[in-house]
Amino acid sequence: MRKAVVGGAALIMMLGITACTDTYLGRMLSLRGVDVEDYTHLPSRTVPNAAGSAPFAEARDAGWMRRALIGELATPAAFDAFAEKNGTTAFIILADGKLVDERYYYGARRDSLFKSFSISKSVLSAMFGIAAADGIIKREDRLGYHIADLSNKELADVRLGQLLDNVSGFAYARGGMPWRQQPRMYYSTNIRSYLRQTQFAHPPGSKFEGEDLSPLLVGYALESALRKHDPKATLSDFAAKRLWQPLGAEYPALWNIDHKGDGMEKVESGFVARAIDLARFGQLYLDNGAVRGQQIVPADWVAQSRSVPADGMPNRFVDADGHYHNLWWGAARRPGQTQRFYANGHFGQRIFVDPEKKLVIVRLGSSSGDVDWTALLGKIADGWR
Repeated sequence: MRKAVVGGAALIMMLGITACTDTYLGRMLSLRGVDVEDYTHLPSRTVPNAAGSAPFAEARDAGWMRRALIGELATPAAFDAFAEKNGTTAFIILADGKLVDERYYYGARRDSLFKSFSISKSVLSAMFGIAAADGIIKREDRLGYHIADLSNKELADVRLGQLLDNVSGFAYARGGMPWRQQPRMYYSTNIRSYLRQTQFAHPPGSKFEGEDLSPLLVGYALESALRKHDPKATLSDFAAKRLWQPLGAEYPALWNIDHKGDGMEKVESGFVARAIDLARFGQLYLDNGAVRGQQIVPADWVAQSRSVPADGMPNRFVDADGHYHNLWWGAARRPGQTQRFYANGHFGQRIFVDPEKKLVIVRLGSSSGDVDWTALLGKIADGWR
């Protein structure tokens, strides 16, 4: 009898925690692992678009599969079966700024929302570049210049450029244990407070680590810089006015925040948008930051983000011939090939850009399946003609 009472009490307590998404443990238990539908359970801000977006000119051509792929993926039916088998929900190709193909799976449509995961970081990068051109923030700035009263002097002295390149040296343990940095960051209800506890595993600038604390601190610094001019400024408002609306986005987006009210945007994973507008974002970077003759993201910032770091830099991956710069990835390339680059998110979310072929390819999904999507999109670009 006593065991039943104790068990019942434990069950009631567990249900109570699970029903509450306003606490760290409540979120961790109720969301039960990272998922593409997480955004529906977390608070968010709208990133409104502007009226009258210009649609893409269309050059629909499913024959690209026959030309760019061989064997079992070379027909629309075979490609659809492959894409669906491997968790794909949206697949879009732009060539020369025209819409070549647009495919959706599992009931998704053009107006469906997709959580972009770490593609959010590349959106943040564009915002940082815009703000840097305004003179309110710089790559060379110390973190402590923007975030006041950091008790950890080593953290205060980290340069924003080190955060943008993920060479900060932070301690970052992955996995599902509730005391590790990855879940504590992802399910946090107070990101600003949590980030102040960041610790180091390596000297800043010495080692690349694909962790999520660095972009969150970039977002925190950018928010603080904006609030020096407007105490009520939010990253979502800045994204809307300076990026999403000038971009000509067809739909509004969402940005998950850590808590209601004055919460901070989850800039490492919480940007939620339509696939067609993520393709527009890729086209923006293909076009050196300009849309219809209007410079939105400074061209030098786009060029820097696409450029290969110098030899010996920890964010240049010599063995894989790739790199990570300003929250964008550089893809492996053959000798003489123009540098390809991409925004990369969990579960195989990709915005892949090939400047030489003038291609933007977006792949979104509920899982990566058994596919190296960066390699496959590169293969499509290789065969494009």
